[in-house]
This record gives sequence, structure tokens and C-alpha cells, in this order.
Amino acid sequence: MKTKLGKLTCGALLGALPGLMYALSGGPPLKRTGAAVDGGLNCTACHVTYAPANSDARGRVVVQAKFYTPGLKQVIRVRVEHPEAQRWGFELTARLASDETKTAGTLSATSTVQVRCDDGSFLGVQAPCTTGQLEFASHNSTSTAQSKPNFNTWDVEWTPPSTDLGEVVFYAAGNAANNNQNNQGDRIYTTSTRISSCNLSARPQITSILNGASFVAGGSQNAMVSVFGSGFAASQGKSASISDFDDLDFPTELGCLAVEIGGKRAPISFVNDRQINAQVPVNAVGPVEVRVIANPGRPNEIRGNSENMTLTQTSPAFFVFGTTKSIAALFPNSTQAVADPAVVPGGRAAKPGEVVTLYGTGFGATSNNLAAGKVAFETSEILERITVTIGGVILASSDVTYAGLSPGSISGLYQFNVKVPVVPDGNTPVSVDIAGTKTQADAFIPVRR
Repeated sequence: MKTKLGKLTCGALLGALPGLMYALSGGPPLKRTGAAVDGGLNCTACHVTYAPANSDARGRVVVQAKFYTPGLKQVIRVRVEHPEAQRWGFELTARLASDETKTAGTLSATSTVQVRCDDGSFLGVQAPCTTGQLEFASHNSTSTAQSKPNFNTWDVEWTPPSTDLGEVVFYAAGNAANNNQNNQGDRIYTTSTRISSCNLSARPQITSILNGASFVAGGSQNAMVSVFGSGFAASQGKSASISDFDDLDFPTELGCLAVEIGGKRAPISFVNDRQINAQVPVNAVGPVEVRVIANPGRPNEIRGNSENMTLTQTSPAFFVFGTTKSIAALFPNSTQAVADPAVVPGGRAAKPGEVVTLYGTGFGATSNNLAAGKVAFETSEILERITVTIGGVILASSDVTYAGLSPGSISGLYQFNVKVPVVPDGNTPVSVDIAGTKTQADAFIPVRR
């Protein structure tokens, strides 16, 4: 006699099979990373409260992976975040971008990570896997971090293919659970990250090192600088994203490139074939050596020529829109630019009496004393006394409502919230003086009644 199960829910099934419930607490079933090649399944099949995946924007799963060297083991970090979660889980798989039905390299089990092989069963079998079997890494029964708030991370050991097989794509699902001992009220997230091998062949050559905002020579501690030259990244450009971060810090390697300033690796925010934007990581005054390194830390590492950059106590400068002299500025709590719409579409001039936010770099020490590469999650005010002048009018301290690091940004980005004084209409010059050094003389904001 055949028994018709009908539409038995996942919760009912788990309630009926406590042994299976225990197995799932030590790791999800296979093929739940959201990869389309595996059917697009993820953990919302059981954790349905906030389905579909990624529906609660307050959380996320992140895969932090760098460029690989064939055959050289590296760590892939998986991070799951949510402000209300109290228990955590994940699943990760690595595939060849050229054929996602094939596994890429080998995942290794550790004290906090288990690896299972796809033998066609629901939960798979424990590694080692046989040739051709798909591999899945996940949390184990001891690494769900019960009652840990805000986030959890796992370090997954991955050995890339022994030869360069092109791009590798990692698929991951994360479970930000509420620790109520069932599958209700949990939030599921999915993501994917692509990496390739580091095989740059040109020797990097530096032609100039300039302030990242004003593009004049020099810099200072924590200031953003732009390194220009040749033999840099082969791509059209890459900006640092969360998958490149070292936990919550900006990467010191991006696009198979590293920059050394004064003998220390500099955090990098952008690279292309002729420019690298980095942050000064040393506290020094005077000349320091700068060098670009291709394929850093790998057997094919190529160290470029060294050039000197002169550091000063401060190197204040405003960022500008494009190639103009119009200061990079926004109206508070908006994305509308303080700019002529011909310069920034949708922008507008400021009116006297309005508050605007100006952005710059090189303004020296701040109250929270954040190191290079850190993200400023809170306000951190400039310690030195500053003077802000707009259209020849020196602003009263009450009209400078904030001067410090820009919250949510790298520790080399500063912002100034200032009230525009009564000045004539037009492109109005703005300057900030700190310890006798001023921002570039030709920077302005448009003012119009």
C-alpha cells in the first residue's frame, strides 16, 4: 500500500524525524548555497519566516577571498551578519567559472568547519571526497556560536587547483538564526564571489605619488594618495568591496597589487592599469620610500622600482568632482550633489544659510585615533584647530557643526558640515586652514539664491 505524503511542510518533516533535526543542527543539506547550477536552492526551504533569501537588508553573508596561486592553500573567510541574530550557520562551495558543474580545488575540514561530499544523498558523506565529487564546507555542531550577537565568521581552508584554470566562483549561504531551537524566525542570505589567479608579468613602474584629492606632491599620515605609473593591474579597474576586506579593514592587496609606503603595506581602495589609490600607513615626517609590488607574497612576486614621497604633519585637500575644481560636496542626509548640474547631473547650487558637507583628506589626527585602513563607524573629530573660510568669510565655530572622519568610510576620508554664509552668487572659493597649511586655493562650491 502506497502512502501519500501530500504537501508535508519542512517543519512537519523535521518534527517527525528528530534524528534528521539533529543532523541539520550540525550543518545544512548539500546544494543549499543558491548556486543556479545546483538548482538555485537555499536554506529558505526550511527557514521560511523571512523568505526569500536576502529579504531583510539589515543582514548579509560575505565571502572574503583573494586572488589565488595554483596549488597554494589559502583561507576563505565567511562572515554572516544581522543585528538581531544569536546563532549562526553557513554553507560554501567552490566551482570553476568555466564549468560550474565542476568543483574548484579542495576544501579542508578544521575544528570549526566540516566538509562533505556529494554522493547523491541528502546530507552527503564526510570528506575526503573522491575525484569529481562536489564539495561543500559548512559549520559543524560546535561552531554555531550560540548567543553570539551581531555576526560570526568561519575560516575555511581552500587549496586551489594545481594549475591555473581561470576564474573560481564561490557560492555561499548564511543563516542568521535567532537561537530559539527551531527553524522559525531565522534569516537566510546568499552571495557569490569570483576570484582569479595572480599572474601579472610586468614590473610595476612608479612615475608620481600625489595627494589623492588635490593631486599635488606629498602626503601625511592616514592621508589618501594616488600612485601613478605603469605595469599595474591588467584589468580596467577594481574598487575595494566587502569581499576584498580583511575582516572589516580595507585590503592591503587588491587586483594582485600591493603598495609599500615607508616599509609598511598600505590599505588600497582602487587600482587600474595606471593608478592605485592607497592610504599612508606610517606616522612620519620627511621622505619615505614607496614601492608597488605585483603578485605580492607569491612565488611570482615582482617588486617594482622605489620612489620617494615627502610626508608632512598634515596635507589638507578637498576632493573634487571629476576633473573640475568643484569640491565633492553633498547636502546632508541625501545623495544630491552641491554642484552645477552640468558637472553632476541632478546637482544644484547651495543657498546662503544651508548646511553642506564637504569631503577631503590629509587633516591629521582625530579623537578616535583610527589606524590606516580602518572604517570610521563613529564620529571622530579633528584634534588640531581649523579655520573654514567660504567666499572670504571666516565661519564661526557654531557654523562648523562637524569636522572629522566621515562615518562609514575609510579613515582617510574627512568631512566638514558647514553653514554657507551670505556671499555673492557664483563659484565661491572654500578653504580649510589647519596648523598654518591650507587646502588647494582654487577649490569652490556653487552658491546661488
